[in-house]
Amino acid sequence: MDIEFHYHITFILARKAGFIASDSYKIAYSSQYTDDNIYRYFINFEDGSSYLNEISQTFDITKPSPKRQKIYPLFHFIPGGEEWAGQNHFKRYRHHVFTTVPDSTNARALFDAALQSKDLYRIGIAAHAYADTWAHQNFLGFKHKLNGKRFEVIIPNIGHADFMHEPDRVHNEWKDTRLKNEYVDIKNDTRFIEAAKAIFLRFRKFTHPGDSDHMAETAYSELKLEDQLKDAMDETYFWGADEKARTRAYKKICRELDKKKYKYDPKAWRHDAVEKMPLESDLFDRYWAGRNFHVSHWFRFQEAVKAHRDLALKRFEPLFEQLRLPI
Repeated sequence: MDIEFHYHITFILARKAGFIASDSYKIAYSSQYTDDNIYRYFINFEDGSSYLNEISQTFDITKPSPKRQKIYPLFHFIPGGEEWAGQNHFKRYRHHVFTTVPDSTNARALFDAALQSKDLYRIGIAAHAYADTWAHQNFLGFKHKLNGKRFEVIIPNIGHADFMHEPDRVHNEWKDTRLKNEYVDIKNDTRFIEAAKAIFLRFRKFTHPGDSDHMAETAYSELKLEDQLKDAMDETYFWGADEKARTRAYKKICRELDKKKYKYDPKAWRHDAVEKMPLESDLFDRYWAGRNFHVSHWFRFQEAVKAHRDLALKRFEPLFEQLRLPI
């Protein structure tokens, strides 16, 4: 999924579920920044110590170093394990233990652990990974023949790289030619609405701890959130730039999205946390910690990335060992 879901829709879901606006912003920013956190920075302190962040995405999914390929199953392609074992959606292959499965037990466990931590940054990261299980279903988070289009091998078969951005775009319909005829026609909006409801229900039970599943479902229904999101996803301009029309529609659902302080800027959190040394650019890592570095959004996000990564690695260790993959 792209920024439309990971930021705008996630903000809406958090806000409508009962988070205050500033907390919804932290969650939604963390969700989208999981895709934009592609560089490692050495942050220097006056006492001679330093801090090194952990990335949650690579600059180019088709050209990752072997060391960084494990990022994808941890943050973007949560392995479903044996949940689809025995099912055969594919024309030529069978499901793999690393196949991404929507709403999988593994994805729910990471999301629930984040909610239990009450760390808003970690909640956003886990919400990103959880949402992606719908968009990235039937793909693996590393190089594998199962990911590739038949007869097309120009692009490395990593994740959905061979299908470009087809699985991630709102209001997109496409064909997953790897699948059998009954599964081949994909409507992203159908998948994304299912993901939105599942996220809302978990958010709602977090903000209303006494609510039952039925009560959370009732709240979702009474808000008419599904109809509002469907209408927004269907919003178009006759002259193109439909994503702009949809963004305006999201802002009508949640007016706070239109406020300047809640506008998403991928550099904002980092720039607030650090001071760049003179004459250096973002291609280098010569940075000094700002005065409030350890309470900054960027630092807290980076620590949440490490917490999510560590839990995911621990949970998926048997799967990595099964395939003799490095952890």
